[in-house]
Amino acid sequence: MTPIAVFHREPDLYLKEVLQAYAQGTPVFLGNPFWNEAEMQAAAQLIPQGTHVEGEAPTPAGRAPENWPELWPDAVFIPTGGTGGKVKFVHHQKKTLRAAVTSLRDAIVARQHSGVLHGAIFTPVYHVSGLMPALRALETKGQFEIHVGKFHPESSLPKIQLPTEGTRMASLVPTQLHRLLQNPHGIDWLKQFHVILLGGSAVAAAEVEAIREHRLPVYITYGMTETAAVCAWCPPEKIWAGEGVHGFPLPKVHFTAINQRLCINSPALGLGYWPNEKIGTPYLTGDLGVVFRDGAIQVHGRADRIIVTGGEKVNPAEVEKVLLTHPSCREVHVFGVADAEWGERLVAFVVGDKNQEEALKAVVQTLPASARPKDYLFVSKIPLDDRGKFDRRAAEKLLRS
Repeated sequence: MTPIAVFHREPDLYLKEVLQAYAQGTPVFLGNPFWNEAEMQAAAQLIPQGTHVEGEAPTPAGRAPENWPELWPDAVFIPTGGTGGKVKFVHHQKKTLRAAVTSLRDAIVARQHSGVLHGAIFTPVYHVSGLMPALRALETKGQFEIHVGKFHPESSLPKIQLPTEGTRMASLVPTQLHRLLQNPHGIDWLKQFHVILLGGSAVAAAEVEAIREHRLPVYITYGMTETAAVCAWCPPEKIWAGEGVHGFPLPKVHFTAINQRLCINSPALGLGYWPNEKIGTPYLTGDLGVVFRDGAIQVHGRADRIIVTGGEKVNPAEVEKVLLTHPSCREVHVFGVADAEWGERLVAFVVGDKNQEEALKAVVQTLPASARPKDYLFVSKIPLDDRGKFDRRAAEKLLRS
């Protein structure tokens, strides 16, 4: 049994190789074919020597544990991270990925939808968000199709040819939803799906309001590579009723909190990070939040986003929440940059009217002085990577320009 690492740039060929390895129980590493040179080299040092590469990537040079690969059947290694060369692979198996599929399917069936899950894939297939729709279809006898998910205003919306029998599903990130809402045909196009899973980053208030106003079948989700994508969701009727966005755990998922950090217990948890770092049960996430009595959660942002400025700790998510109360601020991302005087200096990237900077500064006067951004940069869009997450390197380049 020769392990493989997949780096094909063509999504259809990529998924074909991955799903074939999955079916045969061959250990498979999912590589990102668009990693930069540093990230490619980091991956090459992790992927064991002798692994067969599909696509273009450096020759694997990593060390393997004893009895590799015989004692690692059904292993699927899914990348996470990938900024600045910090590549990690989460070790999943068929049993954990099937548990994720079963949990979501059962939640969907409980809502009177079919257990046959059809998936329209709009996110990269080398991320967990792009892989899982294919596995859901495979495991429930559904179908899937791959589309370009850029949704540029000048482009026509993709034609969905999934069967009408079964549950039609789409997985989107907030940027994609935002663009679809700007399209004159976007609302009707979205309504052809029974279930739209929206995740990857925080959802802006304007998008939440659009979900409510148009009664879109959007489930705001919480999940990560370690949980094989979604492990909690906020059903659309909660959003339509204006009840606030709380994440309700999927079947067999349980949340607790330790020092305000969310912990997850789920049969879909990955086994560890390749090659020898285990994932504990329950899994202590990097997310801050609260767990309510009914088991639901509210996420307050990443613990690793906490900024220490002038000796004071600041949660940028709280700053963003205040800034978004001003009507001129459509989107915002607050982060810290190195500063000789403050240690870290708060910077706000704002999508909005640059003539309203003084008004935004007035809004944050309700916050402690340490939590008020020192700089505002007005941009046409928040820089994001292909996962829909904040692209810090691109942001810092904009700051320097």
